[in-house]
Amino acid sequence: MTRAQAISIITARIAELDDEAVQAVADLVQSMPHAEPPLRALSDRERTLLARSKADFAAGRSYSHEEMVAMIDERLALHGVPKSTE
Repeated sequence: MTRAQAISIITARIAELDDEAVQAVADLVQSMPHAEPPLRALSDRERTLLARSKADFAAGRSYSHEEMVAMIDERLALHGVPKSTE
């Protein structure tokens, strides 16, 4: 049974239940832990970029924190933004 099918069954049958059964369903649902929101699927572009990043790391092509700060400062300076202080 899919999630949509399960929700459809619950929605269709809830009105038929007596007050005690509705309360039992509510108690059951409230006792369940809250789930994290479902993650969305990655786009083709995101999967490509992720694969490229993994390949870069595997090949040792990465930057230190200091190198990245310097590169970002350099690009921002082109737009008149002062260097970072940290």
